Amino acid sequence: MRKLSDNFFNCLKSGFLSGITEAVKQDPDLNLEIREGYINVYYKGNSLLKLDETKSRYKAKIDKKFLKGVNLPLDFNKDTVEQFTGSIPFLKQNIINVSKDGKRSLEIEYEQMIIRANNLEAQSKTEYLIVDRQYAENKGRFDLTGIFWDRANHRKNQEVPLCLMEVKFALNPDIKDVHHQLARYYETIKSHATEFSEEMQDIFRQKLELGLYQQSMERIEVLKTLSFSKDINQFQFILILVDYNPNSKKLNLENLAKLPFANQVRILFGGFAMWQQNVKPLSDYLS
Repeated sequence: MRKLSDNFFNCLKSGFLSGITEAVKQDPDLNLEIREGYINVYYKGNSLLKLDETKSRYKAKIDKKFLKGVNLPLDFNKDTVEQFTGSIPFLKQNIINVSKDGKRSLEIEYEQMIIRANNLEAQSKTEYLIVDRQYAENKGRFDLTGIFWDRANHRKNQEVPLCLMEVKFALNPDIKDVHHQLARYYETIKSHATEFSEEMQDIFRQKLELGLYQQSMERIEVLKTLSFSKDINQFQFILILVDYNPNSKKLNLENLAKLPFANQVRILFGGFAMWQQNVKPLSDYLS
């Protein structure tokens, strides 16, 4: 179950590991995710740091490709955490260099950008907040898991639905079979929706306490009182298509409409690629 021990959590909040938390909070291009007994810190969708807790000791794992020119002790203690935080700019640059060489898809970068846009841009006041990234469960791996918080119904102590999100970039060939993917998500979760909901709620509350949501204090205080629905019939299954070419026929809406939970499916078209279909004249909006 994804959750940090009290010792690990307290060390990240106010102990010697708090330097890592502060580094993430000060840099919106970094993303900290809570796992089962460890954390990941991501940059451009790549794991910049994996930090495991073992018997109150903290062992770092960093891909050797990202350590070029960086000499870091991987046993984290009061003396070495500062060395790590000081090395973050060099690790980030190495990730950029490796990504260029590998010609990696922007898909994982967009996942992190979605997290930033919804969790860290307080002025946006979005209705969706991201709780977790890359949740693996049996045959399913959800790109993003979040909640829907209806702006017309904001109040303390309310129940909110969970959202399982799949991100596809450009003309990813998997788009033509995405209905099967969403169906696997549903089947994976339905037998233990209660446990999944409780796990996501625990992660959400730990992240709030660590200050990983950049929202107004008033909004944060209300968020702390929310509970997550355990009813899978209330969940949303969201397909996020980034820079999808509207002239393509890869997306088959009829297949999505045949899903037994089709009324819970949502689709978001986003990104920056431009076609005449998504660059509309003013008159279209005025009408």
